[in-house]
Amino acid sequence: MSSDLLTGKSVVVTRASHQSGDLIAALQEKGAEVVPAPAIAVVPPLDGGQPLDDALLRLERFSWIAFTSSNAVSALMARAARRGVLKKFSGLRVAAIGPSTASKVIAELKREPDLVPSKNDGLSLAEAFPVPACDDHVLIPMASDGRPELGDILESKGWKVDRVAAYRTVCPSIEDELVARAIEADAVTFASPSAVKGHMEQTGGRAAPKVVAIGQTTAEECRVQGLEVADVAEYQTTEGLVQAVIGVLG
Repeated sequence: MSSDLLTGKSVVVTRASHQSGDLIAALQEKGAEVVPAPAIAVVPPLDGGQPLDDALLRLERFSWIAFTSSNAVSALMARAARRGVLKKFSGLRVAAIGPSTASKVIAELKREPDLVPSKNDGLSLAEAFPVPACDDHVLIPMASDGRPELGDILESKGWKVDRVAAYRTVCPSIEDELVARAIEADAVTFASPSAVKGHMEQTGGRAAPKVVAIGQTTAEECRVQGLEVADVAEYQTTEGLVQAVIGVLG
């Protein structure tokens, strides 16, 4: 596909700094002027991680682990390495909420996840889970303010669920000049509901005229924040997000 489809267009990337490189490069490859405005940063949970440690030291009681974000994979595996329990993961079945999380599972655990739903949201992941056997227990490492749907639905299906804060997201401050550039850009991309909230906090409730979301859960948060969504990526990947931007601006 032509590399100049977004020439003359400016696009805001709100992903956390450590996760934005691929999207920035892909948009620039299409000719876009990228405005990096990270709306979230990932930091340790306020509880110091002791509940996460407790879960890791008792991994044998779980039959499944369900990851709802790539950040959850990174945070959990980093903690597991420090606690020396990486070998304990070999007996667990692993679920990942979508393609990017599945890729992180492959990178960190050196194995394919056992379950990835066709849609990238907690409801679809919960519905794809099997019926539990007696005493089946699932661990869900998540953001401190993560959405509760997955755990709630799994409990209703008979699973024993442990939700543990693996990380939390905070909204970093950005310079006024960057806020102005973000608002004046042609489009803004959002890859998570927390990025939507963070960006609106940073900009005082303003955003670029065209809003592109990576999935329906993120699009829903955009609407909650009063934003009209121009398009939702067909595929919940970096390439899918870029194609949605091209569809809106190209």
